[in-house]
Amino acid sequence: MGRSKRKPKFTNCGFVAHGKSEWYIAKYIFTNLHIRHQLFAKSNGKSSIQINGLMAYLNKICRNLKSFAEEHCVEYDSKTKRLVNFKLFIMMDTDDCSELAAKDFQSKKMFAGHPLYDYIVPLFCIRNLEEVMVKAGIMTKKIPDNQKDRFYSKVFPMNDGKRGEGTAEEIRRFGEQVRPIKETNLEELIDYCLKQIEQD
Repeated sequence: MGRSKRKPKFTNCGFVAHGKSEWYIAKYIFTNLHIRHQLFAKSNGKSSIQINGLMAYLNKICRNLKSFAEEHCVEYDSKTKRLVNFKLFIMMDTDDCSELAAKDFQSKKMFAGHPLYDYIVPLFCIRNLEEVMVKAGIMTKKIPDNQKDRFYSKVFPMNDGKRGEGTAEEIRRFGEQVRPIKETNLEELIDYCLKQIEQD
């Protein structure tokens, strides 16, 4: 009697980081929940991706859905030609582009016609991530750029070990801190990731 094949672990969540601060937050969520993910960033966030350059970046990482699925281990339904159980979260500040570009990003209008359109979830921080962190009580005041790396790596540490008790609860608490803030929808990423571990 042959062994049954184990179902492969597919990537359910992709994340495009504006810069290093967003990269730290994404890694914090993904590694603490042990979610199979694909994180897209320039030099691990050391170089920023601007809203105005997003489409060029997306065209670079995705020519079509089938090749994207193969490259990043996302489940692909060849009959419907669609990705299965996958979302691509894109987290951007809105203070480095025009008001129209910011609105087109938040409404998804700027992604119209792109193969990943149906899977994209824009995550916004108005005007920027630091202002959201201050409103959430996570940061007491806005800090200079040269202090951000140290701050975010300390407040949002990666977890490379086995899943420990309380890690999911820690992410839930983070979600509740940002949920009341109208200037961001970061809780959508957190809710989605928590749902993934509940389904495992």
